Amino acid sequence: MKKTAIFNNSEWAIKKLRASIPEDPFEVLIDGKSMGMTKLLAFAKRVPDINRFPQILVIYSSGYLRLKAGADPAPPLPFGQSLILGPAISGTSSSYPTRTLFFHPQLQRVAIDTSLLNQDGMGRMLIRITSSHSNLSPGRATTNQIMNLAWTLTLEEPCALSTTLHVAGTFEFTEDVTPDPVQTEKLESMRLLQISTMFIDHVRHDVNALRFKTGGDIVTLSYDPSLANLLLPVTPSSLDSAMPMFDSIHTDDVGRPNGRTPSYRIRISSTTGPTTGPIMVRAFFNSSQNLHHDNLGLWAFQQAPASIKKGATGNINYTAIASINPHSL
Repeated sequence: MKKTAIFNNSEWAIKKLRASIPEDPFEVLIDGKSMGMTKLLAFAKRVPDINRFPQILVIYSSGYLRLKAGADPAPPLPFGQSLILGPAISGTSSSYPTRTLFFHPQLQRVAIDTSLLNQDGMGRMLIRITSSHSNLSPGRATTNQIMNLAWTLTLEEPCALSTTLHVAGTFEFTEDVTPDPVQTEKLESMRLLQISTMFIDHVRHDVNALRFKTGGDIVTLSYDPSLANLLLPVTPSSLDSAMPMFDSIHTDDVGRPNGRTPSYRIRISSTTGPTTGPIMVRAFFNSSQNLHHDNLGLWAFQQAPASIKKGATGNINYTAIASINPHSL
């Protein structure tokens, strides 16, 4: 079996890669045909008129996704921050009586549909991901220890400056869950989606600011080492209800060691299920000095009830745009 599959008149490439992560591998299917197992899957799109395939999306078996624009400069654009498929929840459950952060899923199957791509490479690619309660490694507190989850990703044709990914996620609780009340009070127990990245100081970072729109204002929070170990913004406010949107942005080209890492824009189109009320965005980074570790987390929060019963369902739909130059809200 080949590790790389080429599609649509040699315009797209999908490749299995190695990843040194503890999660189990997932099965890959392309147009209904099994391509075997992997822990990391990369999607690359040929740059027009040349025979180079810069990666634009990678999917890890831990539910981490990385996205970047389709440009192919020298040196190549790095990935930087990660989007983590959600939801995530902190609390207790029937099987986990002590407080546990169910931070990310264990992916089990990624099925790719290339039928919407044209021979010139234009169009979109559908990526269906499942992460069920069954067949999990024992003792590992992943999100699908308490939920069955599925996502349909729609990967748009990338351009040089940006790449767009639409995410439609569904979830069903497989046991009773109690969100941690203290973390609910601090707006961090029920996370609709998460971003994981790195900020140490004004020289060493993959992103350096959070920007979001409230009902009438644009709020920009520039990260600073003095803000380490604080929940941010210190005074939170809800996202604009008409279009909940926030940016995790890289506004300079410094960012050692990775350089021009992409900015992310997240537009949340709908949520249903046990969560209610306005959507808030929260950030936290610790004082780590390790350039190889993500020390900054960013998430969208929505109020969860005091308890969630087995069988409760919901969905989360949003769009993620990775860009070289962050546009204004």
